[in-house]
Amino acid sequence: MMKRTNSRVLMTLILGMCFALLAVPGWAGQGAKLMGPVAGGSQGAPFAAPAFDLESQGYVAEEYFLEGEASAYRLAEGTEHTADGRWKTERETASVPYRTRILVVRPTEESRFNGTVVVHWQNVTAGYELGSVAEGSEYLRGYAWVGVSAQTVGVNGFPGPDAAGLMQWDPERYDSLEHPGDAYSYDIYTQAARAVGRERDAAGLDPMGGLDVERIIAAGASQSAGRLRTYINGVHPVEKLFDGFMPYIDFASPVPFAADQGGGQQGGRGGRGGRVASGIRTDLGVPVFVVNSETETPRYFPARQADTDTYRFWEVSGTSHVSVARAAAATTQGMDHPNWLSYTPVYNAALRHMHVWLTEGKAPPVMPLIEAKAVAGGPPEILRDERGNARGGIQMPAFAVPSAEHRGSGTAVQGGSRFAFLYGYAREFTSEELAELYSGRDDFLKKYDAELAEAVASGVLLEEEAPEMRTTAEEWSSKLAG
Repeated sequence: MMKRTNSRVLMTLILGMCFALLAVPGWAGQGAKLMGPVAGGSQGAPFAAPAFDLESQGYVAEEYFLEGEASAYRLAEGTEHTADGRWKTERETASVPYRTRILVVRPTEESRFNGTVVVHWQNVTAGYELGSVAEGSEYLRGYAWVGVSAQTVGVNGFPGPDAAGLMQWDPERYDSLEHPGDAYSYDIYTQAARAVGRERDAAGLDPMGGLDVERIIAAGASQSAGRLRTYINGVHPVEKLFDGFMPYIDFASPVPFAADQGGGQQGGRGGRGGRVASGIRTDLGVPVFVVNSETETPRYFPARQADTDTYRFWEVSGTSHVSVARAAAATTQGMDHPNWLSYTPVYNAALRHMHVWLTEGKAPPVMPLIEAKAVAGGPPEILRDERGNARGGIQMPAFAVPSAEHRGSGTAVQGGSRFAFLYGYAREFTSEELAELYSGRDDFLKKYDAELAEAVASGVLLEEEAPEMRTTAEEWSSKLAG
C-alpha cells in the first residue's frame, strides 16, 4: 500500500491483530486483491448498510476491501471533450496503489438471482457516501447491488475538522483504506466491477457467493452520474466492460479528465465548476438509459438527444432531485415547501426495463419529454399549465390527477441549506382549487385509478408498486368532501 506515517502504520497493525477485520484474501483480476468479508470496527457494520431485515428477503449484505494499482485516463493528444461525447481517450501507463471498499447486497441463493449486477458509483456530494438499497426497491427483486467507494471524498471526507468520510465514521474499520485521488476513480471503479463480474475468479474469495453473474450494469446518481457520463464517453470505449449504463438524476455535466490530475478533492461538492453539457456518444454498442426528475431539466436541456436502439431518456414531471415524505414536507427545516413527489418508482421501472433490454432485446418504451424552450441569454424555460405544473414528460398519477403544484427547483428559507434547490417545491391546493377539479372523493379516486392503470400499462410503473401508491392516494383523499 501507499507510504504512511509510522504511527498510522502501527495503528493499522495493532488493529489487525486485535480483531479479524479481513478474511482470506483473493484476487479480483488485473492484480487487484479482495479481502473480506470485513467485520469489526466501532460501528459494528458497514457504512450505508441496508437498515432492515435482509435475511427475510433472501438477501445478505457484505463488505470487502479491494486493493491494487490504478491508472488515470487522458484525452489523446490534440483532441478535446466534444459535446457529442465521441472522445478519443487513452489510459496512462503509470499507476499508483489504492485500497478502497465495496458493499455487496446480493441474493443468498442462485434461485433468487436474475443474473444482473448493478454496480453503483457512490455519490459523495454531501462529503460522505450516498447510495444503498432501500426496503421495497427493485434491487431486491432478483438483482445484486454493489456500491463502490470510487472517490477520495467518500474515503477521506472533505478536508478540515468537519470531514465525514469512511475514515471519520469508523476509523477502526476503515483506517487502512488509501485513495490516491479522483483521477484514478475510473480505473478503481472498473476493477471493482471486474471483481463482481462474470469473468471474476469465483473459485477464490468470491463476493458474489458463487452466483452465476451474466451481466453488469453501471449506475450512478447526481454527482456520480456526471462521473459515469465521463466513464461512458471516455473509458468504456477503452475497457468495454459494462453491458449497460444507467445514469440518473443526471445534469449531463461530465468531469474533464484534466480536472482531477492533481489527485485532489474535485467533483465532490455537486457544483458544475464551469463544465458544459455533453451528450452520450452513439457508438457504444451497449444500452444507456437516463432517468431524470424535473430538477435536472434546465441543465440537461442542451444535451437532449434522440432515442435510439441503444439510448433512452425519461423525464418525470413534477418530481425533484430529492423528495421528502408528504406528511413531513411542512416541517422540513431549511427548505421552503419541499417537494414530496418522487421519481423513484419510475427509476425502479426503468431498471426492470434495462434488465429486459439486456436479456430479451426488448427496448423500453419511448416516453414524452417535459416541454421546455430555449431562452436567449438565460436558462431554458419549462412550460407550465394554469396550475403551475410542467407540461409533458412522464406524469405519475399524483401529478396527472393533481392535488398540489409541484416544481423541480426549490429555494431555501433564511439560513437554509445550499442544496435546497434539489428538494424542489410543492404547494398544496386550497379546498377551493380542489373543488374546481373534483366533485368529491369518489371523483378523485376514479380519475386516479385511471391514471394508475395507465402508468402500469405504459411501463413507467411496476405493477407490484401500484397497490401501495393507491393506498396512499386513498388515505389522502379522505380530506375531500363528498
